[in-house]
Amino acid sequence: MTSSDVVPTGSPYPFVTIAIPTFNRAALLKGCVTSALSQTYPHFEVVVSNNASSDETEDVLSGFKDARLRIINQQTNIGLLPNWNACLASAKGDYIVFVSDDDRIAPWLLERCARLITQQPHLSTVIALSNVHAASFGRTKAARTSRSRDTGIWDGTDILTDFLTDQVTVAICSVAMSTALLRARGGFPLDLPHTADVGAWAPLLLLGKAGFVNEACATFTCHNNSETARLGVEQLLYDGRKAADLIASTADLHVADPQQRKAIKVQAQRHFAHRALIALSDYRSSGGAVRQMLNVAWRFRHDLYNASLHAVLRFIAVAFIPQSFAAKLRQLRHSTLARPA
Repeated sequence: MTSSDVVPTGSPYPFVTIAIPTFNRAALLKGCVTSALSQTYPHFEVVVSNNASSDETEDVLSGFKDARLRIINQQTNIGLLPNWNACLASAKGDYIVFVSDDDRIAPWLLERCARLITQQPHLSTVIALSNVHAASFGRTKAARTSRSRDTGIWDGTDILTDFLTDQVTVAICSVAMSTALLRARGGFPLDLPHTADVGAWAPLLLLGKAGFVNEACATFTCHNNSETARLGVEQLLYDGRKAADLIASTADLHVADPQQRKAIKVQAQRHFAHRALIALSDYRSSGGAVRQMLNVAWRFRHDLYNASLHAVLRFIAVAFIPQSFAAKLRQLRHSTLARPA
């Protein structure tokens, strides 16, 4: 698909900011910035906020000679989410895409988003899909595409439902958000260190029409060295509860139909309950004590009631498998994933 196929000639072009917050990831940052600058859509800028990195980040950034790149240098480390909000404050775009320094976006991401925005200006968001790269295994899982929804303009509540029910794979690096709407809502919520990304874009879908791109336009990386991976399991569960509450409170304000409003609340609770049980299972798999895991599960038991049977069974199995046996299973799984596809 060419640029002329995607962006209608003569239509007002939205200007887009690609925001890259970074800290001590010089080895990864170059590839991230390169992918951002490789967009086939012409109307964009790239803003990198260097959060007082102590590695070679400044050297990497100085190697780019591109007028579309702007660099913000924080004098001291202001924290993960304030650095994301610093990008938002500096953005000149009508829309903004946040890309972590270990993620990559496809050259066609902005083209796909801009095509929908030019069809219907003032969309709250455009949701594209994302592959998921497991850095520990060196494997990439293809995005789950929708079987019922084509690329186009939809009610945002329908797109949110697809995400909450795991019908599609979405990460923030494949989401274009209205800069003005995100600013009006206060940017990334600082009290959600693990789910601030979903807490930023998911409620926007409840504000009206949104765009949906039913193809992978980015690759999200998950690994043990991320900021969120180092958070305690109890914090992860607490953040999931607050994110579900945030979606529910936004639905109360903006979704008129009572049945639809109730459905969204249930879906949000179920989605984050599922994530919570996976977090508890992963905590146990990585060597966490059974008693500590069960204590946390008990404290959050009311949040876990809506989890799927599959997630509950996985949690029970992991909780009571002896660690020696679990270690052998992990070793077998790692060796299997490491084999060429």
